[in-house]
Amino acid sequence: MRSRPACLAGVMLVLALAGCGDDDDAAPATTAGAPVVTSPSTNPESVSTGAPGTTTSPSTGGGEGPNATVSPELPEAFVGEVGPVEVRGVSLPELGDNDTDSDPARGMAAPVVIGQDFDGNTVRIDAAADGPTLAVFLAHWCPHCNREVPRINELRDEGAFPPGLNIVGVSTGIGPDRPNWPPSQWFEDMDWTYPVIADGVDMQRKTFIAADAYGLDRFPLMVLIGDDGKVLARWVGEHEPEELIRLIEENLPQ
Repeated sequence: MRSRPACLAGVMLVLALAGCGDDDDAAPATTAGAPVVTSPSTNPESVSTGAPGTTTSPSTGGGEGPNATVSPELPEAFVGEVGPVEVRGVSLPELGDNDTDSDPARGMAAPVVIGQDFDGNTVRIDAAADGPTLAVFLAHWCPHCNREVPRINELRDEGAFPPGLNIVGVSTGIGPDRPNWPPSQWFEDMDWTYPVIADGVDMQRKTFIAADAYGLDRFPLMVLIGDDGKVLARWVGEHEPEELIRLIEENLPQ
């Protein structure tokens, strides 16, 4: 499958590069002065929690909260828009130029992600515990994400998603100098009704934690995970509603 237009995730911390345009197949998407995604961790037993800092408030829902903190070094503009994120497991490789069928992550155990939404409620990506899951990684400024969310909502409103499929959003790659800031308001304005994790920032490694663990290199990224906790498929970019359902149904065991 040839991927649709997608925004490349930036790889540098301080360079302010041009954003992803409506007509770009893929373009740099770095935010000035903001932590951005870099290459995945190579630690075979990685547990990412963000840099040491002040403890967060107890979770108010969704089970046990993340064993992680938000760094006191976080730029003030990011406060309230990122959260504590714990990752249990091995990071996935980037999809790179591979298509869905040749994705090196297929069959790998998906990292368990434990985070919080913008209200401090616990949200998890843990398909082995919660059942088949579609994780959707979105950036508020990405034009392709802004066009894809309404398509997801259309399928939601039609009841078209397979019964029992959990959908979890991840707000990541954020930047206060980019359109549709803040992301917490963007998700509300976009009528996103599924749980959403406010991705955390590892200030030492200059990464967004959940995005890094899932090998994100372009937006939007979707990861389909089976009830055994293993990656069934990943895809990036825009997909029309019927194509999105086809990708899910073709890769999700009946």
